[in-house]
Amino acid sequence: MKTKLVKSWLAVWLLTVAVGAQTPDPWTALQQECAGTAGSGYVLRLRQQGFAIEQARQTLTCLAEAQRQGVPATALTSRLDEGLAKKAEPQAIATALQARLRVMTQARGMLQAARYDAVPDEPRNELLTATGLALESGVAAEDLGAVLKRGGGQAALRVKSVVEAGESLHLAGVDRPTTQALMNDCLDRNLRRMEVLRAVRYSVQQHRGGMSGENIRRSLWGGNTATEGARGWRGGGQAGANCDGTSTGAGIGWRGGGAGASGAGGSGGAGMSGGGGHQHMGGKP
Repeated sequence: MKTKLVKSWLAVWLLTVAVGAQTPDPWTALQQECAGTAGSGYVLRLRQQGFAIEQARQTLTCLAEAQRQGVPATALTSRLDEGLAKKAEPQAIATALQARLRVMTQARGMLQAARYDAVPDEPRNELLTATGLALESGVAAEDLGAVLKRGGGQAALRVKSVVEAGESLHLAGVDRPTTQALMNDCLDRNLRRMEVLRAVRYSVQQHRGGMSGENIRRSLWGGNTATEGARGWRGGGQAGANCDGTSTGAGIGWRGGGAGASGAGGSGGAGMSGGGGHQHMGGKP
């Protein structure tokens, strides 16, 4: 009887070992699932940063979904890299990545509605990313959609500069009608990127000085509105303000208080709820 019990126990143990050998480690399985996708290089990083397997899967699913929808992977991986570098909580990173995917998906639909499908991939993706980041910063979708349609006949990268200008003006606290009017002005005058940048700097400077939106535009374009450039910026004169100004609202995610490439961030700490802006007018997301 004792011998039979030992043999039975041994058989059960061998069966358990065999089943275990056939069941891959969940992280190995996740790595295999992500093979050939933008998430393949992140599996080990997420594991090392303390992600639970389901948190990692949730995060990497966003990257796969972005690829499926034709959203530029860099728009999401830059967000993921930022969160990992700041050692944000895994769930906070996953939530922020989902929020980024939502605005990028919305931006993609807006570009399709404005008939940018025929634009080459690289400039279209840059415009898409700029539009998504502007949405994330709180620029009204209606206003961005109007700009995209208004600029539909122009080069995508030039329209991108105008979208970034609108985001910068919004974050600097310029009112919505003035922001929209200035974006339209830049489009209608077919301004080059550096001209848009100077116009934004000048506008933010005058806004901080208390000038009304109407007077900002009048000061910018001068008497001959059809041809005259911005007074004090086209000719290298005034313009001391940072392009993107100072963020006034709480941003999504962990950008609290960090300085951007072209201006100061908002108040807050390095956690998930502080304010802060994107790197406007040419910075990466």
